[in-house]
Amino acid sequence: MNIDAYQTQAMKLRLPTADRTYALLNLLAEAGEVAGKAAKHRRDGGDVEQYNIDIKKELGDVMWQVAAVAEDHGFTLSEICIHNLEKLWGRKDNGTLQGSGDNR
Repeated sequence: MNIDAYQTQAMKLRLPTADRTYALLNLLAEAGEVAGKAAKHRRDGGDVEQYNIDIKKELGDVMWQVAAVAEDHGFTLSEICIHNLEKLWGRKDNGTLQGSGDNR
């Protein structure tokens, strides 16, 4: 599936109450759920196959939230992906992949 087609389909499932503030705040909540699954798997171990299924589900929830935040700001997901790769390749070319700061 094309990532912009995903965004279009995902936004058809958006509830009227899932406004831009909800989408932004819930993005953090969903990312936290990914981290929580990873932390519990690290602590407790367990079935790797089930862990991967759980992570895939949570990453899907993160993707939905990213699609909503992007939509709220007038971006397509492909625009975001392209911009991110351009930024990262620029950092690689400049020798600044490592380090900190947004403008390096």
